[in-house]
Order: sequence, then structure tokens, then C-alpha cells
Amino acid sequence: MLLPLLTLSGATKGGCPPNLYSGVGTPHRTIPWRLPVAMGLLLIALAALLAPAQTTPPASGPANPATPVPMVPGVAARQATNVAIITIHGEIDESSDGSSVMATSVQRRLDLAVRSGADAIVFDIDTPGGGVRAVLRISSMIKQCPVRNTVAWINTQAISGGAIIALACREIIVNDPVIFGDAMPVAADPIRGVSPIDNEQILKKLLPPLVADVRDSARRFNNSFGAYVRDEYLMQALIANDVELWFVRNKDTGERMCIDRAEFELLFPGQTTTGPVRLAGAPGTSGPRGPTVEGAPAGSSKLAIIADVLSADQGQLASSRPVLSSADAGRWEVLAKATDGTGAAVLGAEDMIFFGLAVNAVAPDGSVVPIRTDKDVADFFQSTYLKRLDQNWSEGLVLFLTSFWVRGLILAVFLIGLFVEMTHPGVSLPGFIALIALAAFIAPPMLIGMASWWEVAAILAGIALIGIEIFVTPGFGVPGILGLILLFGGLVTTFIPQGGLFPTTQEAQSNLLQGMVTVVLAMVTAGAGFYVIARHMRSIPFFRGMILVDAGEEPVEPMLRAMAGDEDIGVGDEGECVTPMRPAGRVIIDGRVVDAVAEFGYIPENSRVRVVSATPFRIGVELISEPPASGPDTHG
Repeated sequence: MLLPLLTLSGATKGGCPPNLYSGVGTPHRTIPWRLPVAMGLLLIALAALLAPAQTTPPASGPANPATPVPMVPGVAARQATNVAIITIHGEIDESSDGSSVMATSVQRRLDLAVRSGADAIVFDIDTPGGGVRAVLRISSMIKQCPVRNTVAWINTQAISGGAIIALACREIIVNDPVIFGDAMPVAADPIRGVSPIDNEQILKKLLPPLVADVRDSARRFNNSFGAYVRDEYLMQALIANDVELWFVRNKDTGERMCIDRAEFELLFPGQTTTGPVRLAGAPGTSGPRGPTVEGAPAGSSKLAIIADVLSADQGQLASSRPVLSSADAGRWEVLAKATDGTGAAVLGAEDMIFFGLAVNAVAPDGSVVPIRTDKDVADFFQSTYLKRLDQNWSEGLVLFLTSFWVRGLILAVFLIGLFVEMTHPGVSLPGFIALIALAAFIAPPMLIGMASWWEVAAILAGIALIGIEIFVTPGFGVPGILGLILLFGGLVTTFIPQGGLFPTTQEAQSNLLQGMVTVVLAMVTAGAGFYVIARHMRSIPFFRGMILVDAGEEPVEPMLRAMAGDEDIGVGDEGECVTPMRPAGRVIIDGRVVDAVAEFGYIPENSRVRVVSATPFRIGVELISEPPASGPDTHG
């Protein structure tokens, strides 16, 4: 893992670690042995009197497909003593190589909950979605979790990837209001915003795994419930934006499901297909309809392009969806027109109950009884111990430092610090700030696979070459140009995952564009910062200390003058160092303080020096004599 795991300090006899689950109990104290024995016998007698006639299988064990799970909260089949809540809040990040801080964090916390003896795991979901591979990775974690009592708590939005994660759980509970659905893949970046994906080749890569995952989630639930409850067509309508569906009920069995247009015409010949639509389509995702395939709702062009996945069903559970024929006409009734094919389906809290997705209780007036607080969750499970497992500080810090605007700000701080250090060598503090900013800019992307060692080497080499251009070689030649190219290229490529030298996919191109825009904006911001500092350096207390003054207390050298040289200073002029030369520093020549560079080695402070080269951009000096060693005090 990229981030450290939490450790547990121990466990009680009941298997509940005291540092994970907290409940109300009596303080530990030493008492005579007869008292606990008597209390134990009393509790056994009370338990025998109060015990229900039926025994309940362990909540962590697999569900019995032959035994329906009651669709009301607080039932014995759902009861859990130890409940862990794992938060999935905010965007689900993902780099182009599939790595994700959020997915890694969820895995760490899921492992912790399992090791700690959780009977039920609740995923507190409030997310607009995120990267497809990260979402599918989290969905797979949930399905493979040995604790089968997994519940998605939508609080208050599970959009796009959030909906797919919620469907992977055994059950779903909701707050009110909520937004659920709209899982149609889109292209999103901070530069161009959110836009539909129209490229058929990209859709062929993205849609199959998403459709396969939600169908698998629906079939898992239906098998565990022992009836067809979560409709496969409705699950697909969350992803495909052109699915037209009707929600119908069998008059004899009460079974409910969604049907497409072809099935509607089969069951209700001659009836109108128009009418009010229950579920709103996500705006901006509508598309043309096309031919259908077996296993997909009729009229869906998005699902038609993934015929192999939909028709093969390789490795997936068998579908329990009823097969309709003309003999079923008159046995079904329409409850609602579910979708009209103008966008990916979006559901609210009451819709979740209506379509059998959420298991909240329903009030007598038909309204949903929301799950709003942790106490509501505890009551839902009739639990004794409940513990939240949030992201730790390091995971949150990595997510914060890798955001678009934060990276741009850090880069601007780095460039400003680097510029000040190079124009005022020997001050050290601006250089230290630039070093810290560079570490904050590079380290988080390296943790999530967005930067590699050669990119860091390119950045450092670029800084070194720019330093050589400023302090060693006159003018602006090959070292300076090459240094700028290496610095710019190294900074931009930290936005592209390892191995992404030649981005050809839309996602990789988006990362490259984002990196270039971030670096350019940071440079513009840094340039504005340079100008402000240069104009107001004497009035800023921090920078005032960098300006040396003569005996008359007048500033003798503005900030940028060091890089421009001085026409009055020529070869052969002598002066004295006022700072150490390592190799850059400052010297007094003819009563004026100027920046200079030692041509050969280190020159101590207060040494006598001679000018050996002078250009408009650089003054080079050599050592004449070092300062005299301080002798014993002869004043008496």
C-alpha cells in the first residue's frame, strides 16, 4: 500500500477491540468471584426467557438464497453487534495508470474493519463519482469482503461511480433527500469541464466493465433475496443514456420489473407508450437510439456496441429475470413509465424505495423514513458498538496536494522562491522555501504513480543549468535554454503517469493539457509575484533585510540590478566581500555593493577581491587576500 495501515492495540474476549468499537459499559474493577458467577447465572436465565424461538445465522456469514431478507430495518437477519462505517466522501481520484488514493484508503479501512471483528460494514457515500477503474476496484473490494453484511448509506449523493459502489453492497439505505444514478461515463477535467464521450472506441472500453459490474451486483442481490427485486434493465439505464423503460407488476405474483419498448408492445398491444416519466434523465447525456442486442433493452445504441459482453454473460451469475411472451398479455399492469431514453436515470429517495433499491422503512403517509445520523445506523442494525473509519491525515493530505489549484499554487511559490534565491544568493531562506515547495509538488504525485525519478532528475537538472547560466557563464546561451526546457518539461510530466511519454488516449491527453496549463498559469502567477516583490521590496519587512545599505542608510542595490551588471565596474577593479562567495555573493567596489561570482572556489567574507570579468549580466572576481586572522586583544 502507499499509505501506512492503522494498528490495533488488542482485543477483548468478545472479539471487539476497544480502540475500534466503543459502547457503554461499567468500569473495570476487582470484585469477589461469587458475584460474577451469580450474575452470569442470572443473565443466562434471562436470556433463556427472552430468546426468540428461531435462531439467527451469523451476520458475517453468506446469505441463504432460499431465505428472503425482510425489507424492513432492524430485522434479525440484519442485526449486528459491531458496525464499522467507512466514509467515501468527495471525488474518487484516479491516475491514468489506475492508481487511486481513495481506493487504497478504502481497502486499508476495509481490512481494518474485517480484522477487528465487524459484523456489518456501512459505506457512508457522498460522492459525485470519479475514475472508472478506481470505482470498479472499490466495487470488487466490497463483493469480495468476507463480511457479507455490507450496506451502502447514501448520504446524500451517490452519482456516477458512487451509484456503482452502492449497488455492490448487499443493501442500500438512504438519507432524504438523496441523488442516485447518472453513471454514464463522461470526460471530465478542470480545464474543459465535463463533456460526453462520443468516441465509440472509448465507449467500447468503458461501458462493458460498468454494465457487467452493475448486472453482477443486481444478480447477486436477487440470488441472495430469492426473488427478482433489483431490475437489470434499470441498472443498465443508470449507465446507458438512451434506454426507454416501463415499470410493471405481475397481477398474480406481485413481481415487479422494468420492460423495454418491445416487451411493452408484447404485453400491452395497441396501448400508447407516452405518458409521464417517473425518473428524470441526467441533462446533457441524451443520444440517438440504435439497434438492440440480446440481453439489452430494445432501442439502446450505447448497449448495442457491447453486444459480446451482454450476450455472453461469461463468468457471471445466471439472470433470474422473467422471460415474457405473448401469453403474458393481460397478466401485467403498468406502474409507471420509468425512463424515456433522454438521459441516464437519476433517482431520489422515494424512487429508491419505489423501485426496490433502498430498504428504509416507510411512514404511514408513504414518505421515506430517512437514515440521517450514526444513531439511526446503530438502530438499523440494533448494534452495540459503532465506529467510523475515516481517511487518515496522510491520505487526505495527498488528495489535497494533488488537486489542480493547490498544485498550481505550490508551483508558483516554488518559482518565486527560486527566483529570489538566485537573484539574492546567500540569503538561504527563499531557497529553503523553494525546496519545501518543490518537495510538496513532487512527493504526492510520486505516491500515486504520477511522477517518477527521471522527472525529478529533469527538474533538478533544469534548475542547475539555469543556475550555471546566471552565476557562471555570461549572457543567455545553451545552458539557460536547456535548463528552461528541462524544468518546464519535468514539471509538466509530473501530471502524466509513469510510462506516459506518448499520450494517445483522451484521458492521457487531458492530463497533459492539465499539466501544461497548470505550469503556464503558475509561471504567470510567479511573474506577477516577481514584479510585486521587485517594486515593493523596500517596504516589505521580510525582503527589506535582503537589501544591503551603505553608511547613509540608503538602499544601494534594487532586487533585479544584480542580474544587469554595472557599466562603471570593469576588469581590474578591486573591492571587498561583504558576504561569503559560494560562488555567488556580494562585494563592495568603489563604495557600491554589487552581486558577483567567484571564478575560482570559495572566498571568505571580508576578503580582498579583484574583478576579472565584467558583462552586463555577470561580474566575476578572484581572491587577492583573505581577511587577517583576529589576534589577541592588546588593549589594556
